[in-house]
Amino acid sequence: MATLRMRMERSLFNESQLETLFQQSLEVWREVPFRVQGTEAFYELLSDYGCAINGEQVTFPRPVRDKVLARIADEKWARVESGEDASDWPESEVRMYTHGQGLHICDLETNAHRPATEEDLAQWSHAVDTLGDVGRTHPTFIPTDVPVNSGDFHAFATILLNSRQPHRVSVYSAEMLPFFIEACRIAKGSMEEVRRDPVFATKCWVNSPFMLTRENIEIAMEARRLLGTPIVFGHMPVAGGAGPVTIAGSLVQNTAESLALCAMRLAVDDLTHEITPPSTMIDMKHASHRQSGPDLALHILAGSEMDAYLFGRTPRIVLMGVGAQTVSPQSVYEKALAAAFNTAAGLRTLGIGCLAYSDVGSPVQLVLDYEMGLYFRHLFREVVADDEHVGMDTLLSTAPRGAFFLETDHTARFFREESWIPAFMDHRVPLAWAAHPSDMIEQARARARDLFANAENRCPLSEGQRQEIRKLGKEADAAASRET
Repeated sequence: MATLRMRMERSLFNESQLETLFQQSLEVWREVPFRVQGTEAFYELLSDYGCAINGEQVTFPRPVRDKVLARIADEKWARVESGEDASDWPESEVRMYTHGQGLHICDLETNAHRPATEEDLAQWSHAVDTLGDVGRTHPTFIPTDVPVNSGDFHAFATILLNSRQPHRVSVYSAEMLPFFIEACRIAKGSMEEVRRDPVFATKCWVNSPFMLTRENIEIAMEARRLLGTPIVFGHMPVAGGAGPVTIAGSLVQNTAESLALCAMRLAVDDLTHEITPPSTMIDMKHASHRQSGPDLALHILAGSEMDAYLFGRTPRIVLMGVGAQTVSPQSVYEKALAAAFNTAAGLRTLGIGCLAYSDVGSPVQLVLDYEMGLYFRHLFREVVADDEHVGMDTLLSTAPRGAFFLETDHTARFFREESWIPAFMDHRVPLAWAAHPSDMIEQARARARDLFANAENRCPLSEGQRQEIRKLGKEADAAASRET
């Protein structure tokens, strides 16, 4: 067996430059307080670790900073000693997943935006399960035909009721956390299973620069109390908005902010936090956020290089989301560009089905992206070089006669394994195409129409379990109305 091995060299800053930027980040960490709207328990853990608390302002005295840096150095040394990340060759398996948390769907028939509903999410769940080899990292849709304050729970419940297994949804309201836990218990059968793998996410999201809100801390700390899950900080700096527009300035601020988060996570759970690069930036042409482009890719590489410099992990560079709002030449172009670049850079995961930087889900884009994923799977497939695949007898008997391999049993036996046979890309010669023209997007629309109309609900839950989860939805709505 053989597989394609492929990697791309990447380097932005040298070690001397990284050290200079790191020293500047230490100055920012020392001088800029973190605004923390903490709970009593959270403040107490920070105080016990040595952090200084003055109202909502948290600072990190020299002994705290020294402890954090010593722990980071220890982890880097352990990583180097163990040989972790020693190989720079990426794996060959290409995995696809759906993602996003959009309030809108790009309608299958009209290709226009409309508010996403519970039914849209249910059909999406059926379709993804029918594809069979696609994972899910986010729900894709947050339904809008439910109360706003319980929308996150309705997304989770809809997935439970319409998927072969639970999938991740982020908890955005502390009021909804008990409903997530109970629904997960019903689906998994016991609280032990929920604690082992809660599925739903309870991250403590950071408002850059240097702020943690009460709601986010409450969600993370309550999940920690009820489920024993360590606190995880979600950190998505916006270059040019919540941080400097320059790569160097952004890296200094984000490193300082990440070190402060590292201190707080060590205080709470004795765990470190990675150096986090921007995941979006302000588009100066349209004065809005943007999650793609060569400028953002360099920001990401810079943050990843600093993480590698401090922790010893392998740096990475990636092109992120797709700005196209509807299924169009732009959406196909952006998706293919990002997938090709990321694959060359060593990534083997492809996000499929989302537009508008994950704010819009599209059934048509889903099947287009799925075919693109199959393209890369075929590129990195196992290539067999045994006697059967060589076909020496066929080669020796056919080659002297001319170009007649299309007629051989060898070709009939192996063409499905060896050939890339797309559903939507048209590789006919010009005259054949002109006689029966085809359009890639319209072919994809027809496939999506069939998939979404006929995909079955593969939920394994009993009717009793389903009724319990539906009842929870009503109780969550009542709690949400009280909260309002």
